[in-house]
Formats: sequence, C-alpha cells, structure tokens
Amino acid sequence: MSEVCRNSTHVKCLRMVFGVMMVLFPMLIQAQLQTTGGITPNDLVQNILLGGGVQVSNVTLTGSGQAYGAFTANNTNLGLNSGILLTTGIISGPNGPQGPNNRPDAGIDNNFQGSALLNAEFGFTQPTFNATTLSFNFIPQGDSVAFRYVFGSEEYREFVGSEFNDVFGFFISGPNPAGGNYQNQNIALLPNGTKVAINNVNHLTNSQYYVDNEMPSPGVFIQYDGFTRVLTARAKVIPCSTYTIRLAIADVADGIYDSGVFLEAKSFTSDGLSMYYTVLNGVSKDTLYEGCGTAAIVIKNTLPLTQDKTINLLLQGNSINGVDYQTLPTQIIIPAGTDSVVLYTSALADLLNEGVELLIVTADDPNLCPDIQRPSVRIPIADVNPLSVQAMDDRSFPCNNQVVFLTASSTGGVGLASLTWSPGGMVGSPVPALLGQTTQFVVTATDVCQNTATDTVLIQVPNVAPLSLSFSPDTVICPGESILLEAQYGGGIGDLVFVWDNGFSSDSLRQWVSPVSTQIYTVSVADSCGNVLSLSSRVSVRVPQASFVYHYIENNKLIFDSETSSDVVSWLWNFGSSGTDTLADPIREFLDTGFQVVRLRVTNEFGCQVELMDTVYIYPPFGFYIPNTFTPNNDLVNDIFLGYGQGFKDIVWRIFDRWGQEVFVSTHMKRGWDGQRNGEPYPIGVYAYRFELVLPNNRPRIFMGHVNLIR
Repeated sequence: MSEVCRNSTHVKCLRMVFGVMMVLFPMLIQAQLQTTGGITPNDLVQNILLGGGVQVSNVTLTGSGQAYGAFTANNTNLGLNSGILLTTGIISGPNGPQGPNNRPDAGIDNNFQGSALLNAEFGFTQPTFNATTLSFNFIPQGDSVAFRYVFGSEEYREFVGSEFNDVFGFFISGPNPAGGNYQNQNIALLPNGTKVAINNVNHLTNSQYYVDNEMPSPGVFIQYDGFTRVLTARAKVIPCSTYTIRLAIADVADGIYDSGVFLEAKSFTSDGLSMYYTVLNGVSKDTLYEGCGTAAIVIKNTLPLTQDKTINLLLQGNSINGVDYQTLPTQIIIPAGTDSVVLYTSALADLLNEGVELLIVTADDPNLCPDIQRPSVRIPIADVNPLSVQAMDDRSFPCNNQVVFLTASSTGGVGLASLTWSPGGMVGSPVPALLGQTTQFVVTATDVCQNTATDTVLIQVPNVAPLSLSFSPDTVICPGESILLEAQYGGGIGDLVFVWDNGFSSDSLRQWVSPVSTQIYTVSVADSCGNVLSLSSRVSVRVPQASFVYHYIENNKLIFDSETSSDVVSWLWNFGSSGTDTLADPIREFLDTGFQVVRLRVTNEFGCQVELMDTVYIYPPFGFYIPNTFTPNNDLVNDIFLGYGQGFKDIVWRIFDRWGQEVFVSTHMKRGWDGQRNGEPYPIGVYAYRFELVLPNNRPRIFMGHVNLIR
C-alpha cells in the first residue's frame, strides 16, 4: 500500500494499490493503443469520424493541441478499432492513454480552461479544467443521427463517488422533431437515460456498461484504469435541417488524472448515401490505366433498406461512357434487405495520347436534401505508353566458359516491368550466364498490367567439342594384386594438359597400381581457356575378416563357429585326418585323439582369401575307476588312494571321516591321499569320498562312495 496525493485548491491523499500491477505486468507491447496528433480538426471530422448521410461544416476545436488526435486500437480490450480521441491531458507518452496500465498517477495538467457547458450540465460545486471541445454543424439526410463511443478515465476506481468526477457530454442544438428546439441537449446517455459519467457508470453502478482495466489481460494495453463498454449516442432529427453538436470533456476539481473519450471512425451517420471506390488488379488503388485493372465503385446506404431504393448516376468528366471505359449504367437499384451495390468498370485501351482523363460518378437520390452535396467519386484514367524492351548488343568471346552479364532496359507500360530471360529462367538485369556454346537469349518485359515486349541478344563462343574425360571405374582388388588404370580425353579449346594428381607421369594415360590399402586416384585435363575436368577412381583393397571358436558336443565331436565380414562367400575347413567341410559353422567328429590342427580358409565376393589356424585337443572316450581299499603302510604297494580315468577336463575330489569332517581335498587326479595328516596317520576304518568331474562339453559327472583304510 502506498499513499498517492493530488493537488488542486487543496491536498487530498488517498491510498491506492498499484505495486502488484507493476510486478504482474511488465512492459509487454503486443496490442497497444496507437495515437497520432497534428491532424486538423476538419480532417478529424471529415476524414475519420464522418460516415454516410451527413454533411458537415464549420468544424472548430478548443483545448490543448496535445489533447486530441486519431487512434487505432486493434486487438485491445477497448472495443473500438479506430477513430478520434479527445482527452483532458495528452494523447501519447507515459502520461497519455497508451499502455500498459502501469502508472498509478497517469495524466498531465495542461493548465487549460474548463467548460462552462459541462459546468452547467452537471451543476458542479467544483470547477472544471483542461476542457477539450469539438464543435461542428451538420445536415442529416435521415430522421436520426448516431455515433459510437467509449469514455475512459484514470479516476476509476479510486475516485468513484468523490468530487473528482471527470465528465463529458455530446450536446446537440437544432430543431427537435418533437417540437421546439434542442438547446445543448446532452445525448451521451445510457439506454436507461442516465448521463454517462464516472459516478454513474463504474464497478458499483450500472456495472454492466463498465470495463475494469486496473488488472488487464497480459498483452492488452490501455493506460486508463477503467472505461465504459461501447455506447451509442443517438438523436432524433428533422432531415435536411441544420444542427450543431459540441463534443466536450473536462477534468473536475483539479487538472490531474486524465480522462478521454474515443469516437469510432465512420460512425457519425444518418440515413443517407456514401460512395467510394478502389482499383483491383492494377498498379494503383486510385488510378485506372487503359487496359489494366478494374474499378470497384461502392454505392452504400447508411442503413439496410426495407424496400428497394433507386439511385440515378450522373457520369461526368472528360471521359466518354463506353468509349474510354466499360459502359456504366445511369441508374441502379439498391435491393431491400441490403445496404449497398458494387459497380465494376475498366479503362479501355484506345492507343491515343490523351493525358489523364477523369471519370466522375455522382449518386443522386431524389429523396436527398436539395441543397446537400451528392456523394461522388473521381476516378483518374491514365494513358499507357506501349511497352518496349532493349537488350544489350550481340557479343562474341574466344572461350566457351565465359560468364556474361546480360542487361536490358524497358520503357513504357504500367509500373515497373519485370525482365525474364530464356533459356535459363533468369530474372532481372544484369543477370549472369555461363556460356558453353553459342546462345541466343530472349528477354521478355512484363509490366504490372501483364503487357509484354521481347528482344534478343546473340552471345557467340567457339563451336568446338566440349572438353571430355573418361577414367577407369571404381574397382576392388585383393592384397598384393595390381590393376591397370586408363584415361582418355579430348575436345576443348587449344592445347590440353593432362595430369595424374597422384604424382604419376603426366604424359601417360595408363598406370599399373598396387596399393596396399584402399586408394583414390585422380586425373585432370585442362584446355587453354581454363576449362577443367577431373575424375577419380577408387581402388579398394578388400581383405576378408574372419575368426572362429569351437565348443565340445562330445569328447571327440566339436562344433565350430566362424565370425566373418559380410563380403565372405565361401568357407573351407581342413580337419586333417578327419576330413574337410564347406559350411560356415560345421560340426566335426574327429577320428584321432590328442592335439589336432584345424585350418579355415575364407574367400570374399572379390576372390580375396585369408587363412586361419588353431590347435584343438580331442579327448579320449570317458572312463573312470575308483578302488575300494588302500593300505598306506609304506610298503610301496597300494599306499595312495586316488581315482583313475580319462576323457574329462577338470576334477575336484574330497575324503570325509565318519563324522562328515573333510580330511582331504585335491584338484589333481594324480595327487592322492596317503591316509595321513601332518605326518600323523588316520585310524583304520571306512572313509567317504566324492569325485566331481567336468567333461569337455562342461557337463558334470559325480562319483560318491566309501574306501577302506587298512594297515
């Protein structure tokens, strides 16, 4: 909470909450109110505010020069897109109505006088300040006049119900259809007849017409803390009578904390006619060119019609209907249920140099006021000089690799003509072209109206065979092999120079090469004009990659698993006396036991080979014997207990006494038990044994039993 003070004839301090807004709404600029000053009051009314059915005169404005102007407010929460703005302060800058709403004290004191008209209307005990008043006379075509507006203020919401009640009013004077005259009758009213003011339209009173802007949505920026919804001011009038309206706004009690009223563009209307036009598919939106573009002429009634309306058209100017432009009717009908019709016409090409002609179309409704100016449009019709294009002069060059910048220029036509070149499809001037042969280029100029003109230019170069070069294709060899590389060349201009980029003799077109690894060989040929061709040939040395492993199925039966590169196409296994095989992963039963040599030769798709060798052990058939008695008495007969056998690769065996205590363990088949422990003999008796064997295929074999120790 912070204390905010105002100064006028005395000081009033009120508490306001704005710190939160400063945190929540940084200076985003997405949908901001835009304002423009320096516009004359007459232009504000005639060119921005005024719609159809009304004729305006005697526009005046009193107030500070920085307090009024035009605005656009697209995509904001104002409700109006554009129009004119009258304020009690300034229309732009950090103290104006432009956002974002991040200032607790936005406003400026212009030190300008107040409004006696507003003082009288609201009967203030406090004076008004900084009044801005826009006045003009108008003659309505219909029996009513209306316009749309929004009133906003920095006085919201803190000063609602206080003496700081900034006010405005729209005051009409003139004949009252109900009798008598309007004398500064305020028509800024709610639909229920209540005058629009801060104390009458706010968050507490008539809130359905109020927009609270103290915490606006992000990206929608207007400085005022609150404003009304879009309202409509209306007045009943007598057609063709003269009225005066005064649009006034002022500060109350002091000159700070500004307010403003936004008046919608083209909304000040009565029941009547208006006209405008635009040129479609032409170079200009407001000028017709002969043979180019179409003028769309809109004749609009201010309000939709309940019955057909017949409009007479007066065609004037120094152009002739049906001769200088496509025939226009002299009478049209605006159908009931609509509010406008559109007429289309185009200027006709007569190939005459007549200067700018003028078509004036005036709409005359017999029911319009007799002295009011009829709506009209003035459409210029411009001659079109024939379009022509001039290309550069023909040229010749000694070489056929010349970069030529093609140039051309155009005259006549409508607007800036585009230039297109063929062949090649290049656009513009100059454009680069690389020539390999004599070529005639055609340049086409096309103006905005699609008129075309062409010209040609011949660029000559020597007509010789183009430089050519051939070279051996990519190939694959095996390690230690050689291959012949050959090149041929021809064509070109002048003397040709042939080079092996790998350092070989430049005058030889054939070279034998024997790379030990993959190598790229390149040849080049150049002519006298600097044309160069290069070709390369890759000689790949492909060594097949291979390895193999094996696993036991049985003691003499093994499976072999080869791992080879993807280019291998054949396998040849040699198992010695056990034969050969051509499978990638063969199974082989060996005839002999012991160590056997296995060889594998693989061949890839290019015929390259590699040979591998490994030695495998072939186990004899499995057999195992365990005695049931031994006599460890040092007579060298049956003194050691152990098992006897073959055909296994690992063994672990243990001896246990009668209580299950382990008394001996061995992982060697030939390391037996001598019936002792630390030189002390075990007693005579029965001992248990457990032999755990592992076969070559990793399967276990277990033998358990008892042995008698006897001395």
